[in-house]
This record gives sequence, C-alpha cells and structure tokens, in this order.
Amino acid sequence: MAVVLRSYGWDCGNIMAPGADITNAANATMTVTTAWAKTGSYSLHFDMNDASAGRTISVRYPFDGDPAVPALSFWMNQPNNWASSIFRVRFLLSTGEYIELRWNGASYTWDAYVDNALVEAGSVGVVSNAPYHTQVWLTVADAGNINVKVDGHESINYSGDTQPGAAATISWVYLYAAFTAGAGQNIYVDDFVMGSGDYLGDLRCVDIRPTADTAQDDWTPSAGDNYSTIDETPPSDVDYNETNVDTNADELALGDFDGVTYTPRATTAWARARMEGATGDSVKVGVISNAVESVTERALGTSYEYFFHTDDQNPDGPGAWDDAAVDALLLRYEAVIA
Repeated sequence: MAVVLRSYGWDCGNIMAPGADITNAANATMTVTTAWAKTGSYSLHFDMNDASAGRTISVRYPFDGDPAVPALSFWMNQPNNWASSIFRVRFLLSTGEYIELRWNGASYTWDAYVDNALVEAGSVGVVSNAPYHTQVWLTVADAGNINVKVDGHESINYSGDTQPGAAATISWVYLYAAFTAGAGQNIYVDDFVMGSGDYLGDLRCVDIRPTADTAQDDWTPSAGDNYSTIDETPPSDVDYNETNVDTNADELALGDFDGVTYTPRATTAWARARMEGATGDSVKVGVISNAVESVTERALGTSYEYFFHTDDQNPDGPGAWDDAAVDALLLRYEAVIA
C-alpha cells in the first residue's frame, strides 16, 4: 500500500519530540499557537475556555532508552494564572509511580514530589507574567536526587529516596495542566528538550525547513515540488508526497543554520506520515551528512503520526556538529512497503 508523508508543524520555538495520548478536557484545548514563543513564532498552548474548575489537559512524551538519569530544559509563560499545582511536570516510571515538579502559586516556583509526597520546596521564585526557564535532572534510586534550576539559579537540590517502586528508569514525561475556576486561563511551553545525565543548559529548538529537491526525489508530490509539499508553517494536510514502491526515497535540501546566534548540539529530523492500508508498512526518517546516511525506521499506522530521528553527533565523523555540517544536511525519508 502507499505511504503518505505530510509536513510537520512547529517552527523553531517548539518541542523536539512527538506527543502521545493528548488529553483535552471539555472546554479546554492544547494547540500550537503564535500567541507567545520564546524562540521562533510558535509554542504549545494549554488553553482553558471555561469558568469552571477541575479541568485538566495533558500530553506525554517518550524518553528514548528509558534513562535512570533523565533531564529536561524548557521555557514557560503563565500570563494570567498562577494558582498552586496549575502545572505539573511528571516523570513516570514503568510501574506507574512518578517523580513530579508542581507549580507553587504562593512562592512562584517549582516544588519536588515523589509519588504525591512533597520532598523539597523550591527556593527560587520568578516574576509574575514573565517567561522563565526551567532545567531539571534527577536520578531514580533509593539514594537518588532531584536537581532544578530556575532562570539559571539552583532552586532544588534534593538527596533521598526517589524510587517509590520497583522500576529504576523513566519511560515518559507528562506535561499536565490542572485549571482552577476562571475564564481565559493560559499556559505556554516552548523549547522543550529531553535528555539525560545532567543539566542540559538553555537549549533552543531552531527549525530548518526543506528548500529544494535534489536528484533523489522518488516520491510523487500531490502538486508542485517534493520539498514544497512539506515545508509549511503551520502544518497542512492538503498537500503531501506519496509512494507505493519499496525503497523509494527523497533527499531534500534544507535552509541554512544560524551559526552566529546558536551552537548546534544535536539535530532531529521530523516527518508526519501514515500508510494507506493496514499492511505493516514503515518509514525511515533521518539525514544525509556528507553522503553518510543516518535514519531510524518506524512502523506506520493508518492515522497520521510524527516520526523523528536524532543525532547527538555528526554521523560523518563521528564528532560534534558545527555550522557548516548542519548547513550541508539533507533530509531523507524512505518507504518500506510490506
């Protein structure tokens, strides 16, 4: 059966991992928005449109490799709601227990919880109605730790039992908004990056879009060129590239990276795709760096999903990324037809 590839949707201010199990409550939504962004033009918007309390919205993201020492970096803006526990960042263990940051509406900062028990209150507050940066890393163990920085200052440095169950690794992280009474409540999240091992620093998600076809352009565009069907911001499912031939691939040129403002730490290739029938098709998504291919194969469903591939180092090396190497990258995707 055919594989259809359509554009992914968020520009350089956005989350570097596909979401799963997005839960929107009644009269509450979670969308990509231009209302606020730390980097680029878009952010993830948790929007409450109802005056009643008790509404919740959540989205979860998978941690690659189920690390025992997960880490996050993200920016937030809460322009008109600062109630306690309005927002939570939950690290979920495979056995169901969790480690969590909860917003404290009195101190304007994060507190650390292990399976619903407060273990340490944050010490660094932020200014109301202004964006702030959070970094967190933790170790899951009987003698573990939870470390949090707010705007670069250490706010939590907890040592103690962070393993409430049998599991010692983190499978998912949840972003969880719990709204209180009042209309028009908003929370924005931007530059959300997942990693492991230590504080990640102030990382930004800089988007680079396809700009041209190359000689490798097997897929059939619905109209125009292959690159122009998947370069939209925001996303569109109106145009797409499609193939029903095994090993058909496209390699698309990309725009330049801003190496003056940013130093590249990793690259993530994205695609949004589905198969046209339930036949076990897959898609390979990744990059070509100086003729060296680096891709990940993912099984497709019959509904559109985001697929991604991350390289911490330049596959043509190995070695750290630099401006020239990122500028020369090609986006590659290949059909695997059952």
